[in-house]
Amino acid sequence: MKTTVLPIQPYGTTQKLLLIFFVLMVLAIESAYGQPYKADLPSGSLGLRLNATQGGGNSPYILFDARNVDSGASSVFLQRQEGNSLVFRRYNNTNPLSDQRLLMKMVNNGNIGVLTNNPLERFHVNGNVRTDRDFIVRGRNGDTNRQARFGTDGSGTHRIELRTGNTPYIDFANNAGSTLEDFDARIILEKDNALAIHGAGLAIAGGNLPNGYELAVNGRAIATGMKIQTVDNWPDYVFEADYPLRPLSEVEAFIKANKHLPEIPSAEQVAAEDGFDVATINKALLEKVEELTLYTIAQEKQLAIQQGRLTALAAKVDQLISKK
Repeated sequence: MKTTVLPIQPYGTTQKLLLIFFVLMVLAIESAYGQPYKADLPSGSLGLRLNATQGGGNSPYILFDARNVDSGASSVFLQRQEGNSLVFRRYNNTNPLSDQRLLMKMVNNGNIGVLTNNPLERFHVNGNVRTDRDFIVRGRNGDTNRQARFGTDGSGTHRIELRTGNTPYIDFANNAGSTLEDFDARIILEKDNALAIHGAGLAIAGGNLPNGYELAVNGRAIATGMKIQTVDNWPDYVFEADYPLRPLSEVEAFIKANKHLPEIPSAEQVAAEDGFDVATINKALLEKVEELTLYTIAQEKQLAIQQGRLTALAAKVDQLISKK
């Protein structure tokens, strides 16, 4: 098969136009007769070749050689139609049908694949995808109100990751480490369809989470029920026989001196601590309710005794009145 080589020299404008016209004519003529065309720079650093059909293909293909003069044919690129696909390949030698390395493939449905022979989506990459800016996924028709944005810093330690599987989750990392398994916070949908947060607390309508707390709500909260789990030393000890129940006179003296009940925080204490613990205050209030119950029982017994005495005295008065 004949090959035509056209050395490209410095020409004037008119000469360049004539050369381009000549090249186009050669391309048309030689393509019609199935002959290859080749144009090289004198240095050998750049080459373009249009080959006729080889190896059972159904169309010509283009070789583009971008190597240096002293280098091997390790930068030979091939673009051709393979079946109903447009393919870009790279070879390690001058034989275009050996040692093929797939770079990119566009199939007839519009899917484009990088380093994959079977692109399953509009853009399918077999490997990592990098962006030096944020990665943005917008809604249909460019709807910016329905978009997702993902970004990471250069070190990879500050990132957001989305995972799917049996338990889909979103990972957030501030400085958790460089591996994908490291995270500072994880929002995960557990297998029982419970949405859980791992590794971090939750602050609602507030910027900071106080130390020692897992949930902070800067505002009102409403619920149909709430359970305080695991409260130690529940106040049933009040009903033990050896419980030191204060006399009411002692309680009265304490109230006059301190302006609050014993074992109940004062208004100044609640203000200084910026609130109170629900479990602790409920336990203290229950202790007071049980103490009040004991006071009431004791008072009822005393009233019963007094009522008995009054009944006896009334009977004696009635007897004295009847004797007269």
